[in-house]
Amino acid sequence: MWIKNLIVFLADEPFSFSVAELEEELYQNQCQPCGSQSLRTDGFVPPIKGHDAMAYEVDGFILLTHQETTRLLPGPVIKEMLDEKVEQIQQEEGRKVGRKEKAELKEQIVFELMPRAFTQSRRINLLIDKERQRLLVDSASASRAEEAVAALRKALGSLPVAYPAPTSAPHTSFSNWLRDTALIPDGFTLGDRGDLKGTKDEGAAVKFTGVDLVQEENLAYLETGMVATRINLCWQDSLELDVNDKLEIKRIRALDLLQENIDALDADDVVAELQARISLQGKALRDALDGLYGYFEAQHESKPEPLPPAPEDVSESMWNEAITIAREEKPSISRIQRKLRIGYNRAARLIEKMQREGLVSEFRSGDGYQWIGGAQQ
Repeated sequence: MWIKNLIVFLADEPFSFSVAELEEELYQNQCQPCGSQSLRTDGFVPPIKGHDAMAYEVDGFILLTHQETTRLLPGPVIKEMLDEKVEQIQQEEGRKVGRKEKAELKEQIVFELMPRAFTQSRRINLLIDKERQRLLVDSASASRAEEAVAALRKALGSLPVAYPAPTSAPHTSFSNWLRDTALIPDGFTLGDRGDLKGTKDEGAAVKFTGVDLVQEENLAYLETGMVATRINLCWQDSLELDVNDKLEIKRIRALDLLQENIDALDADDVVAELQARISLQGKALRDALDGLYGYFEAQHESKPEPLPPAPEDVSESMWNEAITIAREEKPSISRIQRKLRIGYNRAARLIEKMQREGLVSEFRSGDGYQWIGGAQQ
């Protein structure tokens, strides 16, 4: 185990569950195999493949793993089969196939292909820091992190966590750190990567890699009104990481002090090795976050628990609009695709989520999808 990216959620109260209680809930919410007519399934799996334990606790940390399994339906394959079907109808019946009929044929093809489609699984580790009331999610994507947290919230019944809310804008501090490195929080040193973006010209952007960020020619960009939105830092010869203006952490790498301890681990005992890695990286991340969050006075953002997130790459507004289309007209992948002007796979994920939320029925040959979430208008 090595956490490469980090999106952090803060709890407004201590995590009250024990690891045994947590494991029991995770067992009840395991990731099941993708059904023959399901585009996606998710849940929790053992962090170590081939072992039964659903969570591991060490030094105030609990590690668990969320998995998402999706069916892969390549668009070109669907298009080829649709073209063949349309051509067959035109030749045998001597008529053109309209747009609505094409959409229905496409949904029927997807229905027939689903049981034979390959599946792909994606795992995300979550590390609960009970001492600091933090939930660390190993993901570079906020939407994927939110999906994993939503699954954990569902398993536990309640999980009052939120993004950290700094008292000052991180990009302002990052820019000041470049101007005067003495302002950088204790324990951190400036690295050699960073991003600058314009505040007046939104398209203006500069990326630095492998350079001295405080060179005069680099600092000159700040005088034009640009601000630092990502900065590379090193923490006490243990960790190197990038921090962006949302306080998301990317590209975490072990430095010499930590790497020596990792290299000395006994790889023959997989459980002992995992527990040692949790302790080593967990403590380093805990200390680094203490320094970073202490500087920004980052606290739990007091907001009501969010609704289950929309599918990945879909905004909440698009999700709400898709629900309106399905409720007021008729649930249909092709209709949502056409109305929202999005790709077929994205539209299919929207329908799949509506099914999971109990809004739309399973696809039935001849009837298609049906709205079951309330009275249609």
